[in-house]
Amino acid sequence: MDIELQVESLQKILGSDALRELAVETGFSQRSSKLTPEVFFDLLFYAVSLSHNSSLEYLVSYLESKYGIEMRKQSLDERFSEKAVNFVKQVLLRLINEQLSTLLYHEGFLSDFNHVRIKDSTKFNVPSNLKEHYRGSGGSGSTSEAGISIQYEFDLKTGKFLDLTITEAVRNDQQDAKETSGNICKDDLVMRDSGYFSITGLQQINENEAFYLSRKPSNVLVYDANGNEIDFKKVYSLMSKNRIETLEMQVFIGSTKKEQVRLVIGLVPEQIYQERLRRKEKEGKKKGRKIRDKTKFLLHFNLHVTNVDAKILPREKVLPLYRFRWQVELMFKTWKSIFAIHTLQKMKEARYIAMLYTRLILIIVNLQIINQVQSALSKQGINDSILSYHKTLQTMKNNFSEILSILRSEKEIAIPILKKIYLVLSKNHWREKRKGRENYFENMDLFTCILEK
Repeated sequence: MDIELQVESLQKILGSDALRELAVETGFSQRSSKLTPEVFFDLLFYAVSLSHNSSLEYLVSYLESKYGIEMRKQSLDERFSEKAVNFVKQVLLRLINEQLSTLLYHEGFLSDFNHVRIKDSTKFNVPSNLKEHYRGSGGSGSTSEAGISIQYEFDLKTGKFLDLTITEAVRNDQQDAKETSGNICKDDLVMRDSGYFSITGLQQINENEAFYLSRKPSNVLVYDANGNEIDFKKVYSLMSKNRIETLEMQVFIGSTKKEQVRLVIGLVPEQIYQERLRRKEKEGKKKGRKIRDKTKFLLHFNLHVTNVDAKILPREKVLPLYRFRWQVELMFKTWKSIFAIHTLQKMKEARYIAMLYTRLILIIVNLQIINQVQSALSKQGINDSILSYHKTLQTMKNNFSEILSILRSEKEIAIPILKKIYLVLSKNHWREKRKGRENYFENMDLFTCILEK
């Protein structure tokens, strides 16, 4: 296990010297002060580790008891400025750029691709005093007039963060896909939900010599080679009559800029169809709309489009591969349940955003350590050694003081602390196999090529 290397990596970005240097570069530190950049950062780091929100009064009390620094609430509040936000933001960006990148599970896992990029966003309402900077998705007077969106992208092969961006909630996923298309590299596989979908976006991925796998939105039209629209009523009749579970077609999608794709059609069980239909009818009733028959027939299917060759990704593996994308949604739930990223109290904009960035930093540090443990266990060949992110993140949050000790101690002291954390996470933190639930382990086996030595 590269424990020494990981300690060096974390201290390179979050060590006292690194933080002081970055504070000068960002203009946050312009003169000598008792509240040094590393103390200010550690104060935020401590505050976001708590299970409750912390007031300015609580923070100044902690400063005095922990560091012997006496400070008025107003003076501390004044330190939360645009420069403070930029300082913390730059810490986050450097942390992302300097990540250790190792294979999480096996060198043969999804080996046909450079990165397997999984991206999604989470949105939540924020105090109304932030609406000038972070507009929500609702109109004036709406409970969501102020809101934040966090775009999160990671590489399934390494666990490495590829993007972690805070924006206002009105910036939609399609806009994000358009503005970040240049980040996609040759032979990357991009997996996103239908919210990011656009024909132009798929064409940009093609131009980057990369691959995509996406759900087809219901409003995207599908045509055969002769320009005739695919009749999904006939497709349903064919598949149900002949008990065909999956079907594949070479089709064209879009109305003006047509893109040729593989369309993989999966027929869902009747129970799933009825559940989808009930949800759709409930949504339609709420909006005063009647569901068209054409829409009802589409609910019978899982529809995915891809440009990956069938030799690399046969149609029967399309849905199992796409299921990995759901991990990002589970991650968001964990961030909210354990780190409460969506429940910060009302405070001025600079303090709120600095706190939010610091919570994301804490999450990244924890996940980097967890991913290194996962990689080490996989190299040891331990069967089914897949860590549960929920269990491990909960343990890491409870051991916050040890994380801070790693950042502020000499390597000779920090390395044994990190070894202890590795040992704790290596026991009783496994992802569980549950009957009737998605079998993550079998899914991984489908996409692991056992390489010949």
